Amino acid sequence: MALEAEKVIPHSVEAIVEAYASRAFHEHLAEKVGSELQSFEVTRQDDGGLVISSVQAMSADRLPDLAKKVIKGTVTVNITDTWSAPDAGGSRRSDTAVNVERAPVKATASQNLHVRGEEETLSTVRGDVDVKVPLIGKKLKAQAEPYMAKFVNLQAKEVSKFIKGQA
Repeated sequence: MALEAEKVIPHSVEAIVEAYASRAFHEHLAEKVGSELQSFEVTRQDDGGLVISSVQAMSADRLPDLAKKVIKGTVTVNITDTWSAPDAGGSRRSDTAVNVERAPVKATASQNLHVRGEEETLSTVRGDVDVKVPLIGKKLKAQAEPYMAKFVNLQAKEVSKFIKGQA
């Protein structure tokens, strides 16, 4: 795995998932990373699961150095998070697919939100980046992985701030 991260978030699993399912949170996060939320949709399932789909646009200038050399203009990123229904203990899992338009770059990740108390959740994220570019693919992947790790940490920090701001 290219990315492995754990972070304790001082909120309940359900509060975190509801924040993730909020357009306002995605707009807030987009602002933090310098992108623009172009579309956002939540599909709730009968069993309590949900699918969150969003499209973000950002300047290629915000990409890793090597990527800036081959990708110009605006980059459009499609993100789909598929959340399971809560298990018997209230924990949940998300499988995430990230596709970068006009670039042979994809990322997948899974996030588990483990209940650690009424107001504490352990978030574990594992993911990988797949870059299919001859000659520079491995270098590009190596540069992209730290960006993923920074984003995961930022998302955990910002979801906590967002939830506090909603209270």
